[in-house]
Amino acid sequence: MIDRMTTRPSAIRSAAIAAAVLALSACGGGGGGAVSAPAAPTSAPTTAPQAGYVTPQFTIVIPAQTPASVRGRRAPQFISGATASITITITNPPAGLTPTSVTTNISAGSCNSGCTVSGPPSPPGQLDNYTLVTYDGSNGTGNALDTGTVSLTPVAGQANSASVTLKGIPATIVISGVPNNFAAGTAGQSAALTVVVTDADGRPITGTYASPVTINAPDPNSLGVTLTGTNPGCAGHCATLNGSADSVSLLYGGVAENPITLTSAATGVTGANAGSAVFTPVLQPIVWFSGPTSVSAGSPKGVDLFTNDNTSPIGYTGTEVYAENGFTNPPYSMALSVTGAAGCATFATVTTGADTANGTPFTATSIASPVAGICTLTVTDNLTDQPNALPTFVVTYTTSSLGANGKHRR
Repeated sequence: MIDRMTTRPSAIRSAAIAAAVLALSACGGGGGGAVSAPAAPTSAPTTAPQAGYVTPQFTIVIPAQTPASVRGRRAPQFISGATASITITITNPPAGLTPTSVTTNISAGSCNSGCTVSGPPSPPGQLDNYTLVTYDGSNGTGNALDTGTVSLTPVAGQANSASVTLKGIPATIVISGVPNNFAAGTAGQSAALTVVVTDADGRPITGTYASPVTINAPDPNSLGVTLTGTNPGCAGHCATLNGSADSVSLLYGGVAENPITLTSAATGVTGANAGSAVFTPVLQPIVWFSGPTSVSAGSPKGVDLFTNDNTSPIGYTGTEVYAENGFTNPPYSMALSVTGAAGCATFATVTTGADTANGTPFTATSIASPVAGICTLTVTDNLTDQPNALPTFVVTYTTSSLGANGKHRR
């Protein structure tokens, strides 16, 4: 939409004095509902402006809410349907100019075809910088909903054109659409996220945001969660949304990892209003790949030791190998670990080998002076969201003795 400023004779001063008229047209999102009748301007100048000053008049158009506007399919400009007043301020006033700011009560429901409000008068022939802010309360009170700036040097007796876009001020950010079925071990899984940014009255902002919204994915693993979309950044770990037309998607590299919390941020959005969402990958079970079976009760997987003679590996050492898709296999190549090794300390040591293409090897070796015993070790990836039962294996050490006696003859 094009917003225009033209000049015309002022109705409150002599015909020789020009007045600037700014037509501000914007599409509203999240409005609707019953509204009250428009109120009269509340903060117009209390004294007549000096001769020769120009009074800007702003026409505010707030279309009624439609389903399309809520979904962000209208033009990328926004005035909240909760607007109850607007304040127009000259931010570079000449010395002695009074007033520099004017507030007018308006009603969104009665401005579908336009409401005309006045700004502060100023001398013609100089650059005026205007800031416009809408509020959900009368007389410029309550929550700020939209803001915009425009500059113009009005020339008396001529048509003057300018455009201004009011931008919705983010107050709440909600992230949804985070996938819950992305399985570890599969790279390149992607899903579009839904980010709804609302103003202080809970109305979705359609169009440009007054401050950018950032979605963050703080995943230290390069094969984990990254963000793509219209404005990616932070080496793939954040994305910026400048308005409702921008998009962001989650890309998962397939690594088995703990849940990742996505966060949001924007100027003035604090606490719980800065919404978050959690991505939890579906982890694969830890499975046995190779190794011996123990002869202990129940025949679990395990290493049976019976000698501390290291001249032969049989009975002196043994290795079990476990694997987890998305964890131990390339390109992830991380090592599993075991708990319970302290229970083996009286007869064996348990070490974790380097990653192999098949999984993580755990090697049990008898010590110098072993005693008989058995210990149970649990294989783990140390992830908090592992839904599958963790496998176990045993390490045993068995001793034997031979006794003899004799009789003396008399």
